[in-house]
Amino acid sequence: MKSRTDLTSSARLHAERKGVAQVLAALELGAWVNIDDVIELPDASGQDAFIVRSRRVVVASDGAHTLVFQLDHPPRS
Repeated sequence: MKSRTDLTSSARLHAERKGVAQVLAALELGAWVNIDDVIELPDASGQDAFIVRSRRVVVASDGAHTLVFQLDHPPRS
């Protein structure tokens, strides 16, 4: 199953400021990724992290489906 990531507004602002928005957009996360999992990305200062806030399946009219993960920052539960 294909996947994609959506970002909350705070995650989008942070990702753009850190220069990782394109990296997050290109992620192909697997179905094994769950809500509250932390996605860590290495950066110049060590690690930057985002949390999986939600996941949903989007079904197109042709029957194709995509697993969509919403990421948030900072990671808080």
